[in-house]
Amino acid sequence: MGVPTATPQSADPGRSGRTTAAKAWAAAAYSAVLAFLSSLLTAVGGAQTGFDSVTDGQWLTAVIAALAAFGGAAGLTYWVPNSPR
Repeated sequence: MGVPTATPQSADPGRSGRTTAAKAWAAAAYSAVLAFLSSLLTAVGGAQTGFDSVTDGQWLTAVIAALAAFGGAAGLTYWVPNSPR
C-alpha cells in the first residue's frame, strides 16, 4: 500500500495548488485541537472548577488524545488519494 506522491491537483494556474500533504496537515491540526479541548472539557467537568482541578493524569490523557488524533488524521488524510476533477 503506497502513499500518494503527486502534489498538484490541478494544472490550472489560477488555483492555489493545494497538495495532499497540505490537506493532511490541516486535518491533523484540527483533529488534535478538537481532541485536546474535548479531553480538557471532560476533565474540568463544571463551570466553577477551573484548571486547578485538572490532575497530571488528566493533562497527560488530553495530550495523548491530541497526539493520537494528530497522527491518525494526518495518516488517513494523506493516504486517501485526491479525486480527479
